[in-house]
Amino acid sequence: MAMHNKVTLASTPVILALMWQLRNEPLAVCTCVSILAGLATWCLVPAAVNTFKRVGLSGKDMSKPTHPVLAESMGVVAATIYLIATFLFIPVQFRSWWSAQDPQSPHNPRVFSFDRLGEYLSALLSLQSMVFLGFADDVFDLRWRFKLLLPTIASIPILIVYYVGYGVTHVVVPVFMRPLLGTHIVDLGTLYYVYIGLMAVFCTNAINILAGINGVEVGQSIVIALSIIAKDIANVNSGNAEAEYNHLFTLYLLLPFVGVSSALYYWNVYPARVFVGDTYCYFAGMTFAVCGILGHFSKTLLLLFLPQVFNFIYSAPQIFGLVPCPRHRLPKMAVDNPLPRRVVSRLRQEVDLDQRTGSDSSSESSSANVVSADAAATGLSGVHQAISTAMTSFSKGKGRRAKRPASSRRSRSTSAPSAHLSTYMVASRTTFEGAKPLGLSIVRLYECLGIADVERDDQGNMVSVNNLTLLNLVLVRRGRLTESQLNNCILLIQILNSLLAFFIRYRLSHIFYF
Repeated sequence: MAMHNKVTLASTPVILALMWQLRNEPLAVCTCVSILAGLATWCLVPAAVNTFKRVGLSGKDMSKPTHPVLAESMGVVAATIYLIATFLFIPVQFRSWWSAQDPQSPHNPRVFSFDRLGEYLSALLSLQSMVFLGFADDVFDLRWRFKLLLPTIASIPILIVYYVGYGVTHVVVPVFMRPLLGTHIVDLGTLYYVYIGLMAVFCTNAINILAGINGVEVGQSIVIALSIIAKDIANVNSGNAEAEYNHLFTLYLLLPFVGVSSALYYWNVYPARVFVGDTYCYFAGMTFAVCGILGHFSKTLLLLFLPQVFNFIYSAPQIFGLVPCPRHRLPKMAVDNPLPRRVVSRLRQEVDLDQRTGSDSSSESSSANVVSADAAATGLSGVHQAISTAMTSFSKGKGRRAKRPASSRRSRSTSAPSAHLSTYMVASRTTFEGAKPLGLSIVRLYECLGIADVERDDQGNMVSVNNLTLLNLVLVRRGRLTESQLNNCILLIQILNSLLAFFIRYRLSHIFYF
């Protein structure tokens, strides 16, 4: 029996007993349910791998030398367990009403909170809709227009509940703008609902845009969720009944989310055994949007999403077609010690020159030169010719076994298999073919700001630029990193941003609002 199954079987009775002892405390019960949901996800994800592969939900991990085939869309397993856990928790929230001697009696002082039940159910309805959209995207590869339209439709339940139950559409004007507007409060009316609807669309797509390496989608979601949980725990006993309910409402949704996400992260972090798919990205984004809208902290949520906001703005030239946008913008794999790009370019020029001049060298020698250039292009420097040939075959998808020279056959120490080489991530690039003038101007601005690596020819014309994502930008600034190191860098950025967000929210807000 696998370790995760043993741990689950051993700990489940203990957690159930603890939950029974704390049955009168909804927050404690929610914590126990969240742990159980995490354990269930931990066990069911590996159990579902073969089933997902059998129905065709699988894909190659292009960031590994051997390109292993992994099960995709595993986020649907975590999302399903999350929904089951939150459904089972519904009666616990209203235990004080159920525990009355006669809940339906007109003399019962405790009136059932239909508005709170409506908020909770509308949140779950929106989350179900986004799980359906994410799974449909994984299966059918939906176009971007549907990815923008369907989150808007899915946010309608929470917008209606917000309108009926709360309906506040005014915002406080910052101090420096009050003399211009002549007031400290402005009622946005319908525009406020447009704003929170767009926030739902942004959150569901922001996680999906900042993706592409093992663990980054789930990791950033866990950091954001834990940041919100820390904020709620610190303010849950504020003495304001309405504020206390908002904090508890957020905790009831985010604690199970952290439980299932932590278990999924175990299987998705480097080296990943499964892919989470778009299902998890949309599910996570809508979870944060629901908490921010119905928990009434949308501005704080945007502060926590600053890395995602930056990634969206940074990627805008490619997203809106101003700069060519390839199908996949994830960083590419390099092996051992990558050569500088100018050296790779020189090697390719020499090979092209030999081919144009019709060199009299033998076909075997010419083939070796091409292999050497291709090997250099993929970052194979200082390794044996046999390893270069093998890695070239892998990169082209041929999978043919390369012949090793006698020296490498005599000693394993001189040449290890390509799969055991140290792999690194380098920034992927795109050309300027078909780029718009505005896109070229934006790239020049990025270059001046030091956030774009532009390659130029001998005449100074721009030839290529790194793909405009935060992942590639980190590689441009830091140089080559392993996939695990790159993921850790993104998580560190997310953690530092959470600290900055709390500093702005609780230390600087009084400068602008008092």
